[in-house]
Amino acid sequence: MLDEANAYERGMDDDLTFQTVRELAGTAYMAGRSAPPTAVEIEAVAKLLCWNSCEWDGVDSDAAKGEDDAWNYAGEIPGFQEEYIRQAKEMLEIARKAVSE
Repeated sequence: MLDEANAYERGMDDDLTFQTVRELAGTAYMAGRSAPPTAVEIEAVAKLLCWNSCEWDGVDSDAAKGEDDAWNYAGEIPGFQEEYIRQAKEMLEIARKAVSE
């Protein structure tokens, strides 16, 4: 959310200062909802997908004690993190389309 707000603020023109804070907040929210997902959002979803698959696949608890451990473990297997990132991008796109319709 902060990344989206900062990106929006950098793109603002000074001639919009007459708008109220509420109008600006609404405008910023809508701009953020239509913006592509950030790298931070994508990685967060990818890590959760990875962690959930570890729980279902019965990965040894020594290899993955949490999302970060599971993510690091997946990084040792060629293509695994990239596949979770692809899936995360797809899921976020689906969610954003659903919100905007």
